[in-house]
Amino acid sequence: MIRKTMKRLGALGSGALVAGGLLMGMSQSAVAEDAQYEWPRFFNIVTPIVGTANHSLAVAWSSEFSAQTRARARVLPGPNGFTRSAWLKTGEGSIAMLQASDYFDQMDAVEGFATVDAGPDDSRVMNINMVTPWGYVVRGDSDIQSIHDIGPGTRIAYAASSSFLLVGIDALLAYLDLDHSEVRLIEVGNYGANTAIIAEGRADVAFTSPLSGPSYEAEAGPNSIRWLELPEESADPEAYARYRALHTGYVPAITQAGVTSAKGIRMDHAFQANHVRADEDPEFVYQLYKWMDENHDSYKDDFTHAHMMTVENMVAFLDEGHLQPLHEGAIRYLDEKGLWTEAYQVRQDALVEMAQERVALYNDAMAAAREQGIRITAGNQPWVDFWADYRAQHGQSEPYGARVAAIQ
Repeated sequence: MIRKTMKRLGALGSGALVAGGLLMGMSQSAVAEDAQYEWPRFFNIVTPIVGTANHSLAVAWSSEFSAQTRARARVLPGPNGFTRSAWLKTGEGSIAMLQASDYFDQMDAVEGFATVDAGPDDSRVMNINMVTPWGYVVRGDSDIQSIHDIGPGTRIAYAASSSFLLVGIDALLAYLDLDHSEVRLIEVGNYGANTAIIAEGRADVAFTSPLSGPSYEAEAGPNSIRWLELPEESADPEAYARYRALHTGYVPAITQAGVTSAKGIRMDHAFQANHVRADEDPEFVYQLYKWMDENHDSYKDDFTHAHMMTVENMVAFLDEGHLQPLHEGAIRYLDEKGLWTEAYQVRQDALVEMAQERVALYNDAMAAAREQGIRITAGNQPWVDFWADYRAQHGQSEPYGARVAAIQ
């Protein structure tokens, strides 16, 4: 289980975090070594839609990177979380933003991940973008003061564009011991609409992040917004267990960043990371991660939350018991800085073995399904059932996130 002290995460959310070194402070030999590296002519960075924090962050650092190196780093916003994973897997993008909950759902091939292109894939973490709070928001004039005021008939935004947004709502309902049929799920098509319908009064509750542009827009509206506190585990251990069984890969903490209305509110937080394919060129990953660290001062003020894109936050991710494996190029850079440890490597080896086992299992399941004439598409119930049965037959029916959490 991952653990976090409030003091530790509060420090991560502050503007005081900076990268380990600046380009101007590098030795002449290091400059000469970097000058020999030939950057790719271009590469794509897959992000969430325009208006999200991770899209804005990617624009901030990639603009500075392209200006300095003359390599073309293009930001490619994907319409949903399933597309981000698929574009990384198929090579449409070299880098894609995923947080642990995305990664777990992909490895379980749930919802829109149950396809050939978006399904389980051996991707690896290159760097940490942000430590992002996620919580439940209502309009400022709402009668809902806590999650316990949510009950039968409550209108809840339900965004099918990303599995972790759906799971965020399902976890809330699990905490309250409510079924879908007992509330009114208002389906929305994208991340922005997920928050906009709260401001418009068309839904009562949504699951979103206070770092995102839509949250700033909603807070600035005539009715503003409020955030609901995540209860402590001790308040109701059974309810919390139901919630956490679904909502894996998060760290509860007091929110320090984002819209003013969210600060001081206890929410779940996620380490959001840029992933690359496991077979991505290690030299490219090493050089790019090194550039991000050594040039952090050149872009950290170009976006509100860019100060969190630091090696220190990567170390915090590792110290908590990292939930996704790192790419060897990133490990090389951390090792070079004296930050990689034997304990990290032991967990890394377990995560890599688990990932490769799951990818192989999925490939075998797809081959077996094709032999039976089953279409491998999201929403095709015969395929969904076949995959669930196949996992069970091979002793992997437990959710992927639970298996990761069990690593000692």
